[in-house]
Amino acid sequence: MKNKKGSVLVLVTIITGAMMMLGFTCLNIASIQYQIRKSNSEVKKAFYMSENGLNYAYAQVYELICETAADSVDKTDEFLLVCPEDIEGASNFFYNNYKLNISSNVYHKVKLNSNPDVMVTDCSGLFTGGGLNVSISSKYISDSGIERTTSADIIILIPDYQKTRAGAVDFTSLLYFNKFDL
Repeated sequence: MKNKKGSVLVLVTIITGAMMMLGFTCLNIASIQYQIRKSNSEVKKAFYMSENGLNYAYAQVYELICETAADSVDKTDEFLLVCPEDIEGASNFFYNNYKLNISSNVYHKVKLNSNPDVMVTDCSGLFTGGGLNVSISSKYISDSGIERTTSADIIILIPDYQKTRAGAVDFTSLLYFNKFDL
């Protein structure tokens, strides 16, 4: 009978220890799950912020083609004051001025030195196949050091001179994304 008096205490101690280990294990699993969720949300945020840099570049290029088209029409109108009969020459003047202005200003217009860091990574400056291919890269670094880079090509097309002069051009149809690298 004396041997059985301490056995309940040992059994309670073993059960309490097992319950504590089970509790600590559950707490550890919950903590790991929280860290995974937090990390995943930071990775997603970094991706979306990097992608936002591409949207910024698109908006800047859109603004550039609108400004360039208006400037090219004004300069072509001045050309027509000197040569009023040379409509074909005026069209060529418009196209060349447009292409030169876009090619020389796209780097500066797109560059954003903040977070995300947006830049033109490749642009030949030559309009081939009726368009200019501009490769854009956007890199975002989160506060916790997670880095995400996205890139895409923006294709810039040349508007028709007569439609641009008449104000009948939808400038959104003159540029589009191509080759996303997410």
